[in-house]
Parts: sequence; C-alpha cells; structure tokens
Amino acid sequence: MKGKILRLTNFLIDTAIYLVFMIVFLLIFKNDIAQEKVKWISILVYFLYYLIFEYSKGQTLGKMITRSKVVSITENKDYFFIQIILRTLMRFIPLDILSYLFLYRGLHDWISKTNIIKL
Repeated sequence: MKGKILRLTNFLIDTAIYLVFMIVFLLIFKNDIAQEKVKWISILVYFLYYLIFEYSKGQTLGKMITRSKVVSITENKDYFFIQIILRTLMRFIPLDILSYLFLYRGLHDWISKTNIIKL
C-alpha cells in the first residue's frame, strides 16, 4: 500500500477500533455516565488514543497493522511530543480529512511537520 490508500486504510482501521472501544465502554458504563457527558468523553478518548499511541510508539493500532509509522520531518527531534499534540489537535478540524483530496500530506501532517513512512 502506498500514499493515500495507506492513509485511508489506517484511518478506517483506527476509526473502527475507536468505535468498538467506545461502544463497549458506553455499554459497560451506561448507567454511570450522564448522556450529556458522552460527547466530551468520546472527544477525550479520541484525542488520547492518537496522542498516546503516536507519541509512545509512533504508531496507532491501524498503523501497526499496516506496518507504517509517524516520523518527524524536521532535523530537531526534541519537539516530537509537541508535533504529536499538534497532529492530534488538527484531526478535530473537519477540513483535515478533506485535505487529502488535494494534498499528498494532509493538514495534520503539514502543520505538525510529520509524515507517515512504511516500515
């Protein structure tokens, strides 16, 4: 897999994993969590999923399956954590997903100065 197909595959796998996790989580805690808090919990889980996996391993579960990895394209690797925070925050901008229609690297890659490589 290359380029846009690899990224789409990663996105679909990660989204499926996130959705399954959230469904199971919400079924387990359905009587303990107020419905108005579900949106905020799901946003937090989504943010933490990408932040923790990409910072600690350079890979989400989807990237592990497709054997790809997030890397910094800057010479200074000291700011990788900040790059991953930026990358993760950019995912919340609806325009980000559409940016792949016009650019090789999406908005969250371009802003954070990261890229995906195949292992």
